[in-house]
Amino acid sequence: MKTLNIAIPVLMAAAQLNAWAGPYSRVPVSAGPESAETRPDDPARGAVQYLARVMDQFHSCLFVYDDFLSAGNHFPERGLMCNPGDEDSLPPMDEACSANPHSGLTCIKCAFKSKGANWGGWFFLNGALRSKGASPELNWGDVPNAGVDLQGSTRLTFWARGEKGGERVKFFAFGLGRSAYGGKASTPYPDSSAQRSTGFVTLSRDWQSFTVDTSGTDLTNVLLGFAWQTKATINDHKDITFYLDDIAYDKPRLGDPRLLVSYRTLNSGDDFDTLLRNVAFTYDNAAALLAFLAAGELGRARLIADALVYVQNHDRYYSDGRIRNAYQGGDLSLARGWMPNGKSGSARLPGWWDAAERSWREDRNMVGSSAGNMAWAMLALLSYYEVCGGEEYLAAAQKMGEWIEKNCCDARGAGGYTAGREGWEPSPTKLTYKSTEHNLDLYAAFERLHELTRNPVWHCRAEHARRFVRAMWDGQEGKFWTGTGDDGATIFREVVPLDVQAWALLALKERGLSYVKGLRYAQARCSDGAGYHFNADSDGVWFEGTAHMALAYSQAQQPDKRNAVLAFLLSAQDVSGGLAAADRDAISTGFYLQDGTPWLYYRRLHVGATAWLVLAATNTNPFWFGRHEAGALMVAQR
Repeated sequence: MKTLNIAIPVLMAAAQLNAWAGPYSRVPVSAGPESAETRPDDPARGAVQYLARVMDQFHSCLFVYDDFLSAGNHFPERGLMCNPGDEDSLPPMDEACSANPHSGLTCIKCAFKSKGANWGGWFFLNGALRSKGASPELNWGDVPNAGVDLQGSTRLTFWARGEKGGERVKFFAFGLGRSAYGGKASTPYPDSSAQRSTGFVTLSRDWQSFTVDTSGTDLTNVLLGFAWQTKATINDHKDITFYLDDIAYDKPRLGDPRLLVSYRTLNSGDDFDTLLRNVAFTYDNAAALLAFLAAGELGRARLIADALVYVQNHDRYYSDGRIRNAYQGGDLSLARGWMPNGKSGSARLPGWWDAAERSWREDRNMVGSSAGNMAWAMLALLSYYEVCGGEEYLAAAQKMGEWIEKNCCDARGAGGYTAGREGWEPSPTKLTYKSTEHNLDLYAAFERLHELTRNPVWHCRAEHARRFVRAMWDGQEGKFWTGTGDDGATIFREVVPLDVQAWALLALKERGLSYVKGLRYAQARCSDGAGYHFNADSDGVWFEGTAHMALAYSQAQQPDKRNAVLAFLLSAQDVSGGLAAADRDAISTGFYLQDGTPWLYYRRLHVGATAWLVLAATNTNPFWFGRHEAGALMVAQR
């Protein structure tokens, strides 16, 4: 416990780290694919607009609370304010309440139990994570440079409703570490502003909008982003329950580098929608960058390119050129005052709040570094560099390539590159299997580095990857195997995925035409009309992979098949312009994660699938998109 010098209330930590996570909740789209009649007239433009809305959803304002586990949330720590001994009069807020939210998936349920003349409420605090701390702490004004900069904001808005109507509550912000009267500093590093408040207001049973005027005040160091307080005497000594939602400052940050949350999750109760609510996968964002380039949205492409460079240079632990498989949407970096390993501005990693364990959790795969995902980041950065310039993008791609060479180059069996690392610092697990798909990605990335730098070492590395790909070709049946087992030599034969059959033609270009039989194999084993399954188990259509096939048919000079597949994709496009990952929930890939759980795709709007729709509609080969292709595409679009 810690005491705040305002009427000597008691404050307690409630470690609800909801600002470290995030659902896709503010873009007005439907939960799944709609009919073709409602899709935008220009399929590529509609899909690009969907990606743009996902990109902007947490940057058009600054949320204190958007939804439970939202990537857009700020001020994650909770401080309890009450009379000493009355802590049980203010139960922890339910920030995942699904009872009639104002918008999105959830709202906050708040309760106060009247006892005599008691009073109390909850503080929404920025908190701090000190350089040697193992967990975040509440900060009442004792930590320097640990507040959020809200300069430019003129108002704080939020929505509230009462359970029965008539509930009386005061809402306010700022003033932490300052006296209640006069706002004089009482701690070394207080809020830069005195308190601003609504005063006590009366709630109705319907949602009402409230505003706190924040204009004309110093908001350079905000510790207390929002708070509520009530008391028994003003509520006729009755217990009250009320709800809050959409707490936000009018502080747009549309020029900030950022990554897109990969999925529009639902409030389904499925682990998928909890674990992936805030996740911005590196691969999906690389595909989105390439889609923006293909659409001529160079400014948006640059924001993602800058974000990829940023995360490489601001990891919470590593400084060796690697990037992780996933980050968070919303703000790219942790707030001021949060300094894991003594590093300020560290890139935020995805995760979720485990209510049963009352702890923050992270996924071992998401915090790892896959050679394939890094190869896609390299391809995206190299494409941006070719089209728009910027030596920092070329340098970032080279650093990633050097890390892969040092950590994944393998001499076992047919050579090639292993999958990367999985798990947490300082000693993540080395993944010793080899993927045909990863090596195709690396071939293209390394060969493009050779073309751009004229350094022959990159060509040698590209050929090392290509030799492995060639060894995975099954000439008898006309298909690529998925790769090897953990021994790096024995071919893994249990699953034959769709994507590698299509990507071989795209990544290898003219050399890939000798593997056109792979498309016939995919047609025979994975097709479902004009759509395609992830593998041969026929349990659902994988839309991203279907887009791979559209581009592969174009590369193979089979325009009729390409057009048929593209028309099918457009028929599945959502009214928002987005495309779901799959046509139903829980379609199987046949693969399993390291913890033994199956790798599944769900019917959720997906940045990766939508980006590939843009690439298919614009006939853009993402492995080799550069200045020449960009110029030709711009001419064609005009």
